[in-house]
Amino acid sequence: MLYALGVIIFVFGLLLSIALHEVGHMVPAKKFGVRVSQYMVGFGPTIWSRKRGDTEYGLKAIPLGGYIRMIGMVPPRTSEKPSRWPRRVASAVEDFRQVSRSEVRPGDEAREFYRLTPGKKMVVMMGGPTMNLVIYLVLTVALLGTLGRAHDDVTTTVGSISKCVYAVTAPQAQQSNCPAPNSPAAVAGLQPGDSLVAIGSTQITSWDQAVKIIEASPNRRLALTVKRGGADITLAITPVENVKYANDAGTKTKTAGFIGVSPTVHHYYKTLSITQMPGEIGSQIRRGIDAIGSYPQKIGSLWDTVFKNKPRDVNGAIGVVGIGRLGGDFAQSKLLDLQDKVSVLVGLLASVNLLLFFFNLLPLLPLDGGHVAGALVEAAKRGRARLRARAMAAAHPGEAAPEARPQIFVDTAQMLPVMYAVASVLILLTLLTLYADIVKPVNPFGG
Repeated sequence: MLYALGVIIFVFGLLLSIALHEVGHMVPAKKFGVRVSQYMVGFGPTIWSRKRGDTEYGLKAIPLGGYIRMIGMVPPRTSEKPSRWPRRVASAVEDFRQVSRSEVRPGDEAREFYRLTPGKKMVVMMGGPTMNLVIYLVLTVALLGTLGRAHDDVTTTVGSISKCVYAVTAPQAQQSNCPAPNSPAAVAGLQPGDSLVAIGSTQITSWDQAVKIIEASPNRRLALTVKRGGADITLAITPVENVKYANDAGTKTKTAGFIGVSPTVHHYYKTLSITQMPGEIGSQIRRGIDAIGSYPQKIGSLWDTVFKNKPRDVNGAIGVVGIGRLGGDFAQSKLLDLQDKVSVLVGLLASVNLLLFFFNLLPLLPLDGGHVAGALVEAAKRGRARLRARAMAAAHPGEAAPEARPQIFVDTAQMLPVMYAVASVLILLTLLTLYADIVKPVNPFGG
């Protein structure tokens, strides 16, 4: 029941994010006079639609995205110059142009998207990603300002006792029991719940302080004072020399004193002040940029999972289905309390919106960033044409002004092969992640 609830909450949040993304495109487009013929959430067969004014609003069967359809996304062909593409590709480009312009009715010429100024085109195409950024900011600020950020403070209280001594690199280190307890902590009679008070004459104020003393004292007898049941008890304990991890990532080892204990961690949430939020949000944005930059490497890991039967990387590429399953896993987990579940689910949806913001800004058609790049090229060409006209006027001040120059538009239809190539890669990646999310889903709790 909780699993289904988690999936439903995430899917609903994702669909709402998609719907608002398209609103971010539609509102400025209509404001600038462009006729928007369709506003759809999802792909595939239409399951519900209603037409209001010039626009058909609807839901489609496959909730993997959405779109708005603006008339005149590409300009009509005005040049008789032969295409730079081979004949078959050029024919496909013109077929695409014809389909794209099929909704342009007589009298709609002034309402076509391609006629907008480059600045207005960028506003329209940036509207969607900007909406994702706004959703991320709203969710993050609300989460940090109400529930807060999770903290895990290590205390000086013993949480668990290792019964046996094994090097961390040994296979036995993963076992939960051993034939005969022999760890210094078990032999000395240390118990979970004991609070460290002193080692010898040194008062213990933090767990790290105790660890440093123990690691520096292999094979030396120590007097360990703990508080148990309100009373101080002194135990004799001799750390053994053992192989331990030297960093949190577990990629380096060292030989040091070891007694076989782990601390109790105080887990709590603390709200952030307004002045603290920009720093936290900036850190999250930097991590989002790093995640986009490492995406090719994650695709390689995903490829190995699908075709080489390697284990799924918990931090690797994941699709909508996989994220939905994560939402269900977190919702039903007994390892998380209600605060943890709220934090994880809201944070997950916020992170998805942040990644959608960055992903859609990639300067590749048919992504929003590709259209923004086209508008920038168009602005540069228009600026260069104006500079040439001014230079000509300055060089020939007595001559009559030339006739009005034809307006310059970037013909995005000519980028059809690039759009097909990018779309093919995106479809392939979607299929790979879908297969992996179904057959080998990410397990956020290990195992």
